[in-house]
Parts: sequence; C-alpha cells; structure tokens
Amino acid sequence: MPGVLRIHFSDRDFRYVQLAKSADPIWEAILGLHVLTTPPSRLPRHLQPWRRGAAERLQSEDLRAACHLLNDLAPADAPYFPDFLTPAESEEGMSAALCTLRATSGARLARELREAARHRALPRWTGQLASGDRELLNRVADSVLQIHTQLVAPDWSRVASTVAADSERRTAALEGGMVALLEGLRPFVWRDPVLTAPYPVDLDLHLRGRGLRLIPSFFCHTTPIAIADPNLPPVVVYPVAPEPRPSPTATQRSEALAALLGASRARVLATLTVTSTTGSVATRLGMTAPSVSGHLKVLRGAGLVHSQRSGAHVIHRLTSRGHHLLGR
Repeated sequence: MPGVLRIHFSDRDFRYVQLAKSADPIWEAILGLHVLTTPPSRLPRHLQPWRRGAAERLQSEDLRAACHLLNDLAPADAPYFPDFLTPAESEEGMSAALCTLRATSGARLARELREAARHRALPRWTGQLASGDRELLNRVADSVLQIHTQLVAPDWSRVASTVAADSERRTAALEGGMVALLEGLRPFVWRDPVLTAPYPVDLDLHLRGRGLRLIPSFFCHTTPIAIADPNLPPVVVYPVAPEPRPSPTATQRSEALAALLGASRARVLATLTVTSTTGSVATRLGMTAPSVSGHLKVLRGAGLVHSQRSGAHVIHRLTSRGHHLLGR
C-alpha cells in the first residue's frame, strides 16, 4: 500500500533550502535506468520516446551487464536503495561523484546493503561488496559511468534544458517567498510546517535545522525520492514540471514574433519569461552562448530586455515592453 513522505520544517530550515540549478549526472543516470526498466505503460508520455531510444542503444554485452549490476543494487521498484550510490559531490560533476563513490568506506557499504536486504532479497554477489571488496565497488562506479555515457549523455542537452527551465520557474516563484515555492512544488502539498508527497513507504524526514537540497530531475517520475539516512544532509529529488502546452493563440503569437524578430531571437525572448543567465538560455535552447549573447544585445537595444551583472553571471529579464510584446 503506498505511503507518504513527510518533510518536517523548522523556522531555521527555511534559511537553508537549496534549489539545484542544473541536472545532477549521477541521479539522472540511476533514474534513467529506472525509466529503462519500467514498462512503457507506467511512464509519463514525455519519457516514452527516450525509453525507446535507450532500449535501441542497449546493444553491447558490457552495457547490458552494467545495467544488470546496477539494477541489482537500485531497482526501480525498490522502496530503498543504498545512499552511497548518489553522493552529494555529484553537484560538482560526475568525476567528483564517482571519486566519492569509489572511496565509500567498508562500514558504510555493510550498513546500507544490510538496510537494503531488509526490504528485498539481494543477489549473492552483494555480500562481497558489503565486505568491502574494492574491485567490485569500482565495477559499480564503472557501471554508473557507462550508463551515463552511453544511455543518458546522448540526450543530455534535452535533460539539461528541461531541468534548467524547471529550476528557473522555481526561482521565479521564490520572488513570492519560500512558502510560495513550496506551495507550487508538485507533487508535494504544503501544510505548514510539513511538506508531503506520495511515496512507496511511510517516511518522516526531520530536517532539524539542516535545511534541504531540492534536485529537479528529468527522469524522476510519479513520486519524489529522498535520501534515506537521517544522518546525511537532507536531499529530495523531484520530477520536473512538464512544459505547459501553448494555446492556439500563443502559437499564433509565437509565429508572428518569429516573423518579426527571426525565429532564434524570438525563442530567446520567449525564454526570458523567467529570469535567466546567458548560459541557462543557451542550454535550454540548445544554442551557443555567443549566439545567445548576440541576440540579447539586439533585444536589449530594442528595450525588450534588461541585463544586470550579479557576481560571475549576467542576469537577464524582460522589460515591461518585452512582456507586452509577448502578451504576458
């Protein structure tokens, strides 16, 4: 019977909520494997084309072996899989994450695999891993890298742009305060001071003043996923919100804007409905940063965009004239 994830906030926790701005490579690798091993009928429509393409790429024996090994540790239908597979260092990139994974202590391997065995029967080889077999741990890390490189990376631009767009929408919601962000974070429901969502089991996550890192994920679907160990920094991965379908009127307006400004420049302008950096616009649209920068310069000269430096980045937002032109 499905359970509920309950995330308990204190006043201090609101100050330490972090929202990841980019796709997390190790989470996307593991959750991409979950999509690949889930029947298509149980997947959201937007993930079905990726699953078909990934299944076609699953040709080499080495890649199939990597998927089988990782699926033994982290199957899609498991109510728990070991937290050592998704180190926090993944926010710094796949290399940093795999370095941490390979260095996992024997005590932690034993503890988390013992916890996994409470929820399901584990294959015999995991006993070697639990005893601290470093060669086997390296094979696990290599398998994660293979899955990312051969199955996920070919579609990384779409993964990254979808996650970036979701992050930008959440960041825009923050203008209304943290509660506004939490109230709009589907599939969660906010009832002060608890954030709840459907979950495979009942789980209470007490933040205890440590805050929370929220990671939007392209491949996460149906329910969010939380780091299980209460002693680790709290992390929750949640499904990205689907892009809203344009109305017929919006489509006609987009076509008119493309005729007026040019297709690429019109796309850049439309992306700025949420505050963005040059890099995030480029990632979302699959364009080069210099090309986006050139379009922004023209839009800025026309009074449609305002740009302002913030630290190492330049932040771009629509002016009132830009909003009016887009009909927003």
